[in-house]
Amino acid sequence: MGWFSDVCSAVSSACRSVCNAVTSVVSSAVELTAKVGSMALEGLRGVAAVICSVAQALGFMGVDESAKDLGDRFIQAEGEGITLESCKGDYDLYMDKIRNFKLDPEKSKTISDDDKLRATSVVMGSRIEQHYGQSIAPLIPMMARIPEFLSGGRLKSFLDAGISLSKVGGYFCSNLDRREIPAVEAQLIKQEKAIAPTADDQKLRDMLRDMRE
Repeated sequence: MGWFSDVCSAVSSACRSVCNAVTSVVSSAVELTAKVGSMALEGLRGVAAVICSVAQALGFMGVDESAKDLGDRFIQAEGEGITLESCKGDYDLYMDKIRNFKLDPEKSKTISDDDKLRATSVVMGSRIEQHYGQSIAPLIPMMARIPEFLSGGRLKSFLDAGISLSKVGGYFCSNLDRREIPAVEAQLIKQEKAIAPTADDQKLRDMLRDMRE
C-alpha cells in the first residue's frame, strides 16, 4: 500500500484498494487521495457535496445519484475486480459497470459512511481533474472548512476560467508568495464580480481576506 497506507491508516482496506486503483491510472489523483484519506467524516460531507455537485453539472454523475450509494458500489465492485484500472481508465465503461453492479445489502452495513464518501470523492474528483487537466486537491481543505463559500458552482467557475487552483489554495492557506497575492486576489474578485456585478470591490476584498487562514 505504501504512501497511501501511511496517510490513510484509519481507512478500510477495501477503500484503500479503490483509491489505489484510481491513482494507478490517474497519477494526478495522488494528492487528492492523500487529502481526502486523512479527513474526518464532518469534513468529508462538505468535500463530497462540492465534488458531486461539479460532477453532476458535468454529467459524470446523475442528479439522482448519491455519494454514499456510489461509494458503496465502488467499494463492493472493487471486491469483484471492477475498478477504473480494470477498465483501462475508461470512466464511461467503469461507471456503466458500477451502475449495473448489484449491491449486497449485508456488505453495505459493514462499510462506513466515511469510506463511502472517500471513495466517491476520489473517483469523481479524479474524473474532474482529468477533465480540466489540473488538480483540485489544493482546495480540498477549503471545501471542508467553508463549503458555504467554496460551493460546487464556485469551484466549477474557477475551473472553467482556467484559474490555478494551486495558487487559489495558496492564497487562502496564506502560504502563497507575497508577490503573487495581489494578482490572485484580483482574479478572485473578478470571478466574484461575474457572479454579482454590482458587488463592491472593497467588500469582496475584505470577504476574501477574512477567509484566509
